[in-house]
Amino acid sequence: MSATDDLTRPAEVHDIADLEREGAADDRSGMPLASLAWDAQPAGATAVALVLHGGAVEGLEPNRPWSHNVARLVPFARALRRVPGPLAVARLRFRVRGWNGDAMPVEDARWALAQVRAAYPGVPIAIVGHSMGGRVAMHVGDDPDVRLVVGLATWVEPGDPQPGDGTRTVLLHGDRDIICSLARTRTAVEQMQARGLDASLVRVARADHAMLVRSRLWTALVTEIVRSSFAGELGGDPEPRSGPIGAVVARVVHGGGVIIDI
Repeated sequence: MSATDDLTRPAEVHDIADLEREGAADDRSGMPLASLAWDAQPAGATAVALVLHGGAVEGLEPNRPWSHNVARLVPFARALRRVPGPLAVARLRFRVRGWNGDAMPVEDARWALAQVRAAYPGVPIAIVGHSMGGRVAMHVGDDPDVRLVVGLATWVEPGDPQPGDGTRTVLLHGDRDIICSLARTRTAVEQMQARGLDASLVRVARADHAMLVRSRLWTALVTEIVRSSFAGELGGDPEPRSGPIGAVVARVVHGGGVIIDI
């Protein structure tokens, strides 16, 4: 992953005014603050999906609601809020664009998890992260309330932390991704499987890093994995839908850790 590459343009961006209303607060020193936007906040939520956008290796530019790396994850959040049942959905906006060598985005994610716990104590959490957001999701997958990590075109580095026992990890990666390494993603999944963890890799054929190619498939996979993983909490059908997507999700949810293509 290069210092200049993050995400490409969003597949769809609607209601820019809504994004602008999320604001871009700074602290007194002028440093941008992380922001949490709730797309769905039911009073009796029994599960929460926390969505993390991508970024870059380096970069101190503040993330704005309309930044393309931030806006790219909006369609996923909006799809998740349509999942049947009391599912809360929140999007974290990292302070700055880059990882910057000191894992600033991980600090932001820990802060966001604390906000989620304050709103919904003890409720299980799914983290859905793209690219740098996927790397962050892997780092915070050890949080006791995180039960599901879904990484999309995840930036994986050797030696990075990995979710532990009690957390399902599902990494989706396009086979034409030239930004983040599919091979590293597979290695991470195989390492977790060797430790007896519930970890799966779904290789998306003909798909790029930005998930623009076969975009509907990416969204459907994410929503079905979250819905099926939290079917008990959400009061829904535990069985995935029929068809190729449902078959893949069934293997992921019930297989205890698989490597599969779609």
